Amino acid sequence: MRLTGEATVGERVAFHRRRKGITQEVLAGLLGRSVEWLAQFERGAKELDRLSTIVAIADVLGIEPVKLLPAAFTARRRELRGSVIGTAPDSVVAIKAAMFRYNGSARVLGVPDRPPVGPAELAERINEAFVCTQTERWSRLGLLLPDLIADAWQAAHTSTGELQYRAFGQLSLVWRVTSGMLDRIGEKDLPWIAAERDMTAADRSGDDLLIAGAAWRLAVVLRHNGCLQESIDVPAASADVLRPRLAQSPQHASMYGALMLKGAVGAATVGDHVGVRDYLRECDRAAQLTGDRNDFWLAFGPTNVAIHRVWLATEMGDPIDALRQAAYVDDTRLPPELAERRASHLITVAWSHYLRRHDDDALSALIAARTVAAEQLMFTHRVHDMLRQMLRRDRRGRRGLRELAEFVGAQ
Repeated sequence: MRLTGEATVGERVAFHRRRKGITQEVLAGLLGRSVEWLAQFERGAKELDRLSTIVAIADVLGIEPVKLLPAAFTARRRELRGSVIGTAPDSVVAIKAAMFRYNGSARVLGVPDRPPVGPAELAERINEAFVCTQTERWSRLGLLLPDLIADAWQAAHTSTGELQYRAFGQLSLVWRVTSGMLDRIGEKDLPWIAAERDMTAADRSGDDLLIAGAAWRLAVVLRHNGCLQESIDVPAASADVLRPRLAQSPQHASMYGALMLKGAVGAATVGDHVGVRDYLRECDRAAQLTGDRNDFWLAFGPTNVAIHRVWLATEMGDPIDALRQAAYVDDTRLPPELAERRASHLITVAWSHYLRRHDDDALSALIAARTVAAEQLMFTHRVHDMLRQMLRRDRRGRRGLRELAEFVGAQ
């Protein structure tokens, strides 16, 4: 058996199990599951999207959890309303080259002469980059990042005095948006590298809120790499620093609430229902102080907390409760640029319907998500998995299902 980039999680488990010479009976026994459960999962008849279970399987097999997760996406060029989308993976080579050159190796290799860029221009370009993330325009962002990395690095390393602190703060944000894009398109190691550089630059800026924002991004990367306890500990520790200062500014409360949401996500992943409840209580407390805001491009506020409640219910295996929670989400309260939050919520609603085998409702939610942020569907593994399984069990030849699967490349 060969392992291809399109292999499902179940196929990856089967591949590594056989390489280790472990039978289904042995692996199922070590996991405390039935052989039929494992067999269904390996052949694609049963879903396994819970990261905690994937980590448990990886631990038994003696491999890193990332080896069981889907590979990075390949480019799928599409035309949409006069723009080209789906090409974000093509930018990885240039982004990786910029990451290599504009770091420690710059002292050894030297860097090309570039005209200096002032903080106001950098701030404008950084804002554009984050708008791309929140509208899920990853192909556009991929073209912006190589030069943005270079210019922000040079500004941070050529400025002096107070200007240097500000420049390192801007470099921190550049590494954060870089990590976010690379993470979205499925790269495994580069998001971690960018997240660590975010933390280093934030530390040199001396700004506690930027350091907390770097911890938020690192928590995301830790979870996606299977470091589940660490993905809880990092945001919790950062939130502890901010907790006594919640009333200092809305930005402090927003950052604290965003960190608490990451704590809730981590707790749900490991099945800690009490932890989820406690984290959400703190989120609600912070949201009462902020209302719906977009400080540091984190979109924290009551609406985002409500959106997370839906996702948390699905993560803890209760799609019925997720759909009940979805009735309380009013995403019209979000600013127009937060298309990612709207599309993410619709994908979660689709997943909840899909788990109940209500494929018509799931498809409707996915089609709605496509109109909001098409590239989010293209670069979300859960969407690909959902569409492939819906195609397999489709008995009515739904034209819309086939068209959507072809659009995202899930056939």
